[in-house]
Amino acid sequence: MKRPLIIAIAVLLFLGVLLWLISTLGTLYAGLSNFHPWLAQAITACVVLLMLAALGVLLYYGWLFLRPRRLPPPVPKTTNEAAVANLQSLDQQLSQIDDEVARQALVARAKTVTHAFEQQRLHIVIVGSGSVGKTSLANALMGEIAGDTSVVKGTTAQRQDYQVAIPAIDGEIILTDSPGLLDVGGMDQASRELAAQADLLLYVVDNDLHRTQYEILMQLLEVGKRTLLVFNKADLYADDEVELILARLWQRVDRHLERDDVVEIAACPGSTSPEIHPLTDRIIAILRHEGRELIANNILLQSQRLSLAARQLIGQQRRQKAESVIDRYQWIGAGVLAATPLPVVDMLATAAINTQMVVELGQVYGVDVSIEDARTLALSLAKTMGSLGLVKGALKLLTVGLQTNLATVAAGKLLQGASAAYLTRIAGKSFMDYFSNQQDWGDGGMQAVVEKHYQLNRRDQILQQFIQQAIQTLRS
Repeated sequence: MKRPLIIAIAVLLFLGVLLWLISTLGTLYAGLSNFHPWLAQAITACVVLLMLAALGVLLYYGWLFLRPRRLPPPVPKTTNEAAVANLQSLDQQLSQIDDEVARQALVARAKTVTHAFEQQRLHIVIVGSGSVGKTSLANALMGEIAGDTSVVKGTTAQRQDYQVAIPAIDGEIILTDSPGLLDVGGMDQASRELAAQADLLLYVVDNDLHRTQYEILMQLLEVGKRTLLVFNKADLYADDEVELILARLWQRVDRHLERDDVVEIAACPGSTSPEIHPLTDRIIAILRHEGRELIANNILLQSQRLSLAARQLIGQQRRQKAESVIDRYQWIGAGVLAATPLPVVDMLATAAINTQMVVELGQVYGVDVSIEDARTLALSLAKTMGSLGLVKGALKLLTVGLQTNLATVAAGKLLQGASAAYLTRIAGKSFMDYFSNQQDWGDGGMQAVVEKHYQLNRRDQILQQFIQQAIQTLRS
């Protein structure tokens, strides 16, 4: 209600001022006509032009004030909305990746994730060490032979995916029988990736958890997946032994899983039928009440992982481009100062070269930096480097490094140019941190960032490489 009222008042004021101005102009013109008609016309025209200019300014700022403001994107209220928002944001990130091969690989993974979300496909993954009965459990869940159930350790050498129908559950359900996690040397990257794809994990054991099994289970739980701890081969133990093993399992996972999430089964009890009803009942209960939420959580997690991979690629390509910009400007600065008769290195005090470098670095990181802002940043950095004594420090470092070449080169100009390039490099590296950190110098401010890169670039190996490059560049 406030905005229409403001508009109405503004219109009335405008009409009132307009009528007053017309009346005033008429009076002015009539008075000046007594002296000379041309004088009246000229002065009236100038006043009208000034009034139109003032009116244009008022209308422009009025439009800025009254125009609808762009609202920030709404905060997702549900996991489903968050998953959708992440997938949309992921598309924008992928479009920024220059490496076609890497981009297409991430696009393919993103399409798989999006398709699973659109189809509301549930993915159940069976994990555990070798010979605990994972394949037998898969067979029992599907009601048909799905793989070799030999007792030889590690019979499932590769992941196997099956489509399975669970009573009272609608939609497609994919069941994955994974290799034994301990058979591939522990929780490797492939196992982590497989766990990340799951909506529901079935972690199968055939006794109490030993140390390695417990560590792997904790790693899986850290991924943030809904997990059931399945005690298989319960038929091989006496009733009191089963109770003892279950009690130990509950004790070990008490802070991480609900009590109902630890179940006992016998997936392949010899000649009798599989006894997996406690597990299927729990799976059905979870999928009924949490099915869509499980899918949304999984899609959110996978999209976040893809987004992280995309950000890493974008960050890498930005660093490469930024390094190229710094490398170019450090030798431009070196050439300019080496060619001048200045007795001291004062490149950072003028900051002329650094100003354009800042503009280009901003473009690399998607930030539009004006010349004025770039000059301010460059001068601020110059003052910081001067206050830290880095100019004299750079001269001292490079003097020592160049002393073996003083007989063969123009020492003064070489030292001056190399120092300019060296300081430009430190400045450029500092600005890389600034732009990659969302135009923020961090808790320690500009001084801490500059000091960090100065210390990094004064290391013997880096400094010697720089000096060799400086000699080759400035000689040519």
